[in-house]
Amino acid sequence: MFARFRTGARPFARFAGARRGAAAIEFALVIIPFFLLTCGLVEVAMMGFAQSTLNFAVSETAREIRTGQLQTAGLTSDDIEELLCERTNTLIVMECPGFLYLDVDRFDSFTGARNQPGPIANGQFTPLNFQYNPGGPSDIVVVRAYYRWRVLTPMFETIFSNVAGGERILVSTMMFRNEPYQ
Repeated sequence: MFARFRTGARPFARFAGARRGAAAIEFALVIIPFFLLTCGLVEVAMMGFAQSTLNFAVSETAREIRTGQLQTAGLTSDDIEELLCERTNTLIVMECPGFLYLDVDRFDSFTGARNQPGPIANGQFTPLNFQYNPGGPSDIVVVRAYYRWRVLTPMFETIFSNVAGGERILVSTMMFRNEPYQ
């Protein structure tokens, strides 16, 4: 009986001992997770660049609001959004219309500004109550910009997205008191 088992197991032993093509099979097993991790790393890097660019653009725009340059120039909210879009596209190209949202509002106190609800609720992004009110001299102002980043890697949508539809909302916020400009 043991002899019959040995003769029946011989093809399996020969298959297990074969070394031809082992590198190709090992490469095939390793390459798929490697490419998935590489795609995920590229996606995270692109989101990081987009977030840094958005932070820079909001910082520069908020500085001009804080010093009163934009208020005294008489620019509209559309002009400010276009300016923000130009500044956002310095490092990587980001599509602005329909993806970039600006909310500028003045408050009576820093505490009141801090307690503002965000536009993300129940996994949905609702940019309905955005306004442009840069205030006047010595007013407390909050500048918030939101960018709807479409997650490019389909397998990582559930990991990277923070709203429904496979999107990640990138947010940049600046809170300050306007200078006493004239």
